Amino acid sequence: MTPPPVGRRRILLVRACAIVIVLVVTLAAVEVEIRLLVGSPRPERLPLARVVPHPELGWTMMPGDLHYTYDIPVQLNALGYRGPAVSAKAATEYRIVALGDSHVYGQGVADADLATALIERHYRQPPASCDVRVINLGVRAYSINQEYAVLRRLGPALAPDLVLLFFYLNDFELVDVHRRWERFKHLDWYTFDLGAKPAGDVMRWWTIRQIARTSALINWAHDAWLAWTARDDFEEAALRGHLDQRMIDDVHEYLVRFVALADELNTRFTIVVVPHAAQIRREFPQNRYQRTITEMAGRLRTNVIDPLPVFRRDYAAHRRWPVIPFDGHYDAAGQRLLASGVLEHLATEWPEPRCPARRRGA
Repeated sequence: MTPPPVGRRRILLVRACAIVIVLVVTLAAVEVEIRLLVGSPRPERLPLARVVPHPELGWTMMPGDLHYTYDIPVQLNALGYRGPAVSAKAATEYRIVALGDSHVYGQGVADADLATALIERHYRQPPASCDVRVINLGVRAYSINQEYAVLRRLGPALAPDLVLLFFYLNDFELVDVHRRWERFKHLDWYTFDLGAKPAGDVMRWWTIRQIARTSALINWAHDAWLAWTARDDFEEAALRGHLDQRMIDDVHEYLVRFVALADELNTRFTIVVVPHAAQIRREFPQNRYQRTITEMAGRLRTNVIDPLPVFRRDYAAHRRWPVIPFDGHYDAAGQRLLASGVLEHLATEWPEPRCPARRRGA
């Protein structure tokens, strides 16, 4: 006997509701599982970082800008960088300048937890109590050509005793400064994350994206899709041993320039090789990243600091990956490990409680 039409509709409605309930419960369970395994997405707050077009650097951060990196407030100093105001160098001061990209800037990390702040605090507190100042000149998405230009512009005024170049794997890809300048030179400023001023459709799309970003499942699916489709991803390819010789030559050229500029400034120059987050948990037998930088630095008689062993020791002890979920940048724990790697190396040159020694004539 065939059920009446009303009865059939009711059965279909019940089945549809059951399917929806099962789907919602399943998605909620997957969301919770991903949050437990990977972590919760970090919220982003407004205002976003403002940058100013620059013909030599491509862009600079706006001096004095107040913005957020995720949910962390950032107040830039008068130079347009993170950290306290930079005053005239004291006669007793040992000054360290740190150059780099978002790993030095500290994406998603508070001022007090930056590697540069931790290094400075280590030397200034007892038992050393040294007059050491570490100036953070990190800018998101900068590459080695821009970092060199920053030191060329600010080095003479800052008069550093030690320059730390925090080199990351994507620094093998130089930024096309001229192209960036030509694209944005008509603007007095724009937001780095949006590539435009925060208004109209740009902000509506950003709001929609932030709503989606609150879901760990959506973030995980997005990252999985990128990993699946981006088979020619430069960083992954480099870790597998594929480094274009032209890129190596470009980096070597800038390292030569850095060494010459350091001599001109009468300062020491050291390269800090920032490990790729994937290297912490697994080996890449064909990796040429650290080896290539170390070999180039050796030919230039330049010191290299490799913090990767510090990261791996910590991971072996705590089984914690010190990375911001769904981002790839190091969190506060990762910044601490980065600072520890630098301090372990410097301790071989200045055994505690000795203070860093300035070069003659500095």
